[in-house]
Amino acid sequence: MLPKGQKNKSRLAIFYKPTKSKNIRNKFYSKAQCFRAIFTNTAFYNVNFKGAILTNCSFKNSNFSSVEFLGTNLKKSNFTGSKFYNCIFSGSRLKKANFKNCTFDNCLFINVNLNNSKNLIIGSSSRILNEYPNIKISENILHLLNEFRFNPKIQNSRVLHLKGGKLNFLTVMILIEKLGVDLLENKLKALQGDLPSRVITSHDFCNIVDKAV
Repeated sequence: MLPKGQKNKSRLAIFYKPTKSKNIRNKFYSKAQCFRAIFTNTAFYNVNFKGAILTNCSFKNSNFSSVEFLGTNLKKSNFTGSKFYNCIFSGSRLKKANFKNCTFDNCLFINVNLNNSKNLIIGSSSRILNEYPNIKISENILHLLNEFRFNPKIQNSRVLHLKGGKLNFLTVMILIEKLGVDLLENKLKALQGDLPSRVITSHDFCNIVDKAV
């Protein structure tokens, strides 16, 4: 559960009951806590579950689009029949989590123990990385990305810069794969370190950069 008074963050704490919303969008649920919560038939879009504890929860027949599970504890949660698109599982705990009949499209699994989950079939359109990416970039792109370091619309989510100011190379990798080096540099120059809206996830930031003119 998030500390009170922190801006740009949402609160989520559900225990032994269903969620009131079936359409959850643009939420930063950092360190949220849910136990035996029911999210059946719920649509999640652009949601960041960084460090959240979502154990023994039901996500049956739900849709996840541009959702990030960063160090998220999903132990014993049930995702049967759910669909995942553009999602990231990084350092997530999947012990006894049930993914029966789930589909994964363009998802990333990074430094995740997949063997202790249940019924998990990822498929060829998604990738498994054993190590966190380390991308070499030019000084120009490094300078342009560092212009966002203290931008309040992205700073708290750690999407681009991690604690201590180190670049989030996962986001950098997604940017380069989507736009290429030359186009990425031009798009970043167009933004000039400014953002039109609060950034929640890596894909969210990539979409903003892609739309820059």
